[in-house]
Amino acid sequence: MEYDSRILGGGDFVSDILREADQRVKRYLPVRERWALKGRIIKEMCEKEGIGEGELRLGGQARRVSLVRAKIAWRLTREYGIPLAEIARDLGVCTSAIAKAVRKLEERV
Repeated sequence: MEYDSRILGGGDFVSDILREADQRVKRYLPVRERWALKGRIIKEMCEKEGIGEGELRLGGQARRVSLVRAKIAWRLTREYGIPLAEIARDLGVCTSAIAKAVRKLEERV
């Protein structure tokens, strides 16, 4: 069983956290690049799905908007290692909403 005194938990949870931390360090982007990347991905996904950026950032719970928000969050966090809290601020919802949306999206796939 894997263990790390910095992380409350054990076993698989600790392994997942450490793996995620390693991936984030490898994909670290400077702030300016990260800001531009987030804006570009949000714009691309909104255009592709046919919703407005303003609608996305208002924090509404319409199924279509929520799904697009989840896809954007998944891509930003899993592909680029951007923190959930930062994504949540850009998408107009709380961090827990983003974490839950990403988790549900992963469960579907």
